[in-house]
Amino acid sequence: MESALIVAIALLMLLGGTIVLLSRQRILPWSLPALRAFGGGPGVDESEPDPELSRPLGSEGVVEPGPESSTAVARRNVAEGRQMRTLEERTELPEPVRIDLVPSAAETLAARLDRFEERLDEIARGVERQATELGQELRRSRTELAHRAETDDARWATALERLRTDVLLAVSRAAAEGNSRTGTKRPEVTAELYARLARLEAALAAVTNPILLPGEPYAPPEEFLPEALVWENWNEVGERTFSLAEAHSAQRLHLSEETRGEVDLFVTTLRTLLTRSVYPNLQPEPDTTQQAALRAALEEIAAELLKARQKLEWEYREGRSI
Repeated sequence: MESALIVAIALLMLLGGTIVLLSRQRILPWSLPALRAFGGGPGVDESEPDPELSRPLGSEGVVEPGPESSTAVARRNVAEGRQMRTLEERTELPEPVRIDLVPSAAETLAARLDRFEERLDEIARGVERQATELGQELRRSRTELAHRAETDDARWATALERLRTDVLLAVSRAAAEGNSRTGTKRPEVTAELYARLARLEAALAAVTNPILLPGEPYAPPEEFLPEALVWENWNEVGERTFSLAEAHSAQRLHLSEETRGEVDLFVTTLRTLLTRSVYPNLQPEPDTTQQAALRAALEEIAAELLKARQKLEWEYREGRSI
């Protein structure tokens, strides 16, 4: 009981001394953590080390509690606060993130819009370039078509003029002859038509099957040469066809009725085959269908040429017999 009483009296004395010391230094008990955080307070000497703190514990026995021990505790708290502040100063804090370096939503949207505008400009330039090329191609095609149309018009005009002249000459000759018999000119007219038919057959063979000799019956080739598929190379065939039709139209009255009908049918068939089956299939690289159509048309023309030649030969012999 006596020892417990002594310990209680000692604790009371220690507590009272601490309260008196803190009251003198104007530091409240609840401000001790702040004292540790800021490394001291008013009235605390930070330049002199506390000899009590440097003394090892247990070297001289147990130190009795008293006013001096309270001062040592306060100084130890000050030292601990100074050490904590030093540690905080030595600790390297990470570099704060600079807000000005992070792009904002408006800047990101503006950059994307700039990229979209650049892409749209590239597309517009491409479309403009293609439109220019297409316009040039259209102008070139229009020029070629116009030139071809002018050439065809000039050729047809010349042919019509010759036809008109020949018709006038034929009418004049018929009027001059008066009561002369028409049948006397049948061999002459038949021979002329036969000659024009032979020149047409030779022109057709020259463009499609040049290996044939003059006088040989026309036949389509086994394989078309590249020259045979060029539209311009068929100009002579067209001219020979028109010449035959022109001569027959001017002198058909000198032929028999049967021969006139046969030659009329031949001229119409020849025109139809050339314009509908031959000319449309003249391509630099025709496909299988185009080649088949062209070959079929030429085979039909060959058959019609043979029939027309035989009919003119019969007409010539009949005219000679008269």
